[in-house]
Amino acid sequence: MKKKHKKRIVGIISLVVVLAAVFIPAQQHCMRRVDHNQIRLAGFYAEEKNSLDMVVMGASETYYGYFADEAYKTAGITSYPYSFQYNPVSLWKYELKEILKRQKPKVLIVEVNGAGYGTGYDKEKLYSEAAIRILSDSMPMSKDKKKMIKELEHFRKDSEVSYYWPFLKFHTQWFYDGMRTDLKDLEKRGYSPLKGVFSKIRTKKHNKEMEIPKNIKPIEMNSKAEKSLKEFMVLCKKSGIKHVLFVRFPHKVTNARQLWRHKRYLKVGEVIKAGGCEYIDFSKRKKEIGLIWNKDFVDTEHLNVYGAKKLTNYIVKYVQEKYGLKRTKLSKANKKKWDTSVKYINAYYKYYDNYPKRHSKLRIKLKRFTDCSRMIDRLTRFIQKNNKKKA
Repeated sequence: MKKKHKKRIVGIISLVVVLAAVFIPAQQHCMRRVDHNQIRLAGFYAEEKNSLDMVVMGASETYYGYFADEAYKTAGITSYPYSFQYNPVSLWKYELKEILKRQKPKVLIVEVNGAGYGTGYDKEKLYSEAAIRILSDSMPMSKDKKKMIKELEHFRKDSEVSYYWPFLKFHTQWFYDGMRTDLKDLEKRGYSPLKGVFSKIRTKKHNKEMEIPKNIKPIEMNSKAEKSLKEFMVLCKKSGIKHVLFVRFPHKVTNARQLWRHKRYLKVGEVIKAGGCEYIDFSKRKKEIGLIWNKDFVDTEHLNVYGAKKLTNYIVKYVQEKYGLKRTKLSKANKKKWDTSVKYINAYYKYYDNYPKRHSKLRIKLKRFTDCSRMIDRLTRFIQKNNKKKA
């Protein structure tokens, strides 16, 4: 073979290697679908290793209702919501492994909404490909990720290769949700100042809650969901986490569908208690928490900022009194990050309060208060402006 041909072959191979080296990390930031779920999970991986006192798992109820910065602000407890939309119980075992790779929490709180998926009034599927995709795309490459993708192949419509190359799935949605640079921005900061917060402002009239019958009976769970829940409880006991608390975040019952769901979660609670684990339905403690049905909820299933603040403080007080949870000693650099996060959550509350005064009803209806770069930029300017006034 002539020398010039050899040089061309070597050149082509080198070019392919260089393109792959650039393309593979690039697809993680802009050549896949990115929304608040990916930003939140990326923020978990950015936390300093073994620095969290508590992790809160769950679906949308969790990131609507629990604010990690508020927990640190009031009690010095470091925590993080490892949560995303449509998070079914069938995925919890994979999530637990990911959590334990990075953290050794003294307390694990599991919001049980995903254990009620499956049939009947629930739209959420027990093996939602949307949920599988969110979790998979957020997991660093590992044997556990490959194993999960393989084990769930019967429930996936997308090809296996697209889970390793998101570009093949989302090449027409490169800049979805206007969050194309958010992952890169998070990496530059080295942490998430808002710890994955999410909220909305209620725009519709609140329906009054129904009175739940005293002798109400539970409805059976989906059989696969029940099996997954029991398996997960066994894994929790083997995990080395000292305290695992299963909870249901506050919900309102205003119609037949929600009453049906309430019955389903009565069964979930029974299964958890029969498995030897602790369970609390916070829906039954709304008065104790201080929640007001027409002021602290976005809708029947999610709290607003005011409700989240109340629930977060109630949870922190509970785990401190029940388990004697104490603060982890933080490195100087990490303490500075958490102290900065307190400034951001305070600014977040004020921004949320002021938004309805400055915008139209349509803007309010569409607005989502997420942990995104644009929100961080706005709050940074707000904090800087306040600092100048104080000076």
